[in-house]
Amino acid sequence: MIHKTIEKDLHNEFVKLKTELKLHLEADFDINQKKEFLKSHIPKEVVYKSKLLLDTLLNYLMDQADKDLEKADIELQNKFFEADFRKRSKEWTTQIENRLELDSGIVKYSTDPRLKQGLITGGIPFVVGSIITGVVSVKTKTVATVASKTVVSFSPYIVAGAIVAGLATIIISTLAFKKAYDKAAPKSLETIKADIDKYLENAEMQVKGWLKSVIEAFNNDFIEFCSSNGFKLEGK
Repeated sequence: MIHKTIEKDLHNEFVKLKTELKLHLEADFDINQKKEFLKSHIPKEVVYKSKLLLDTLLNYLMDQADKDLEKADIELQNKFFEADFRKRSKEWTTQIENRLELDSGIVKYSTDPRLKQGLITGGIPFVVGSIITGVVSVKTKTVATVASKTVVSFSPYIVAGAIVAGLATIIISTLAFKKAYDKAAPKSLETIKADIDKYLENAEMQVKGWLKSVIEAFNNDFIEFCSSNGFKLEGK
């Protein structure tokens, strides 16, 4: 029963978190800055909510333990109170092997569609322009043989014209890149949302598994406590 109840609480907390994150992704904002902020902000929120869920879970477990001990004598009930199972359980979760460890401490993003689209649109003209400015001297060489000697001459006008043409091509490619980059912003936003949803889906499963381990550890500890004090738990 407690398993299902805490799983429902867990799901509700992650629904709330997704709703809170929508506020960050719906307003007018700088995508790069927002990505950088959310990369570390989201895991911190997951850890924070997991701590709240742990407290909620321990409330459920303590209430159930109190009910299980209703038929026990007052001495055992006081002994259980003194044992402070809530504190014991929290200490258990601080041990290295029992701590909540998310697969990733940051949100990992896919390749930004803006960069990909910008490179596709502006990349080829840029390469062409670079080639023109880089190897133009080779194409403008004039080789002549005079008295068995090789003479290499250059045409400065041709070189200058080619360089200007190459630079113009690079400038055009830069503008094309910027235009394509900005145009792909909506697609980039959708990719960010998908990456965040994927991260939260995995994180929810990890927190779910961690809370389950807390339940098992608490129950095993409580059963051992009752057994060592000569009290038989019904149905356990």
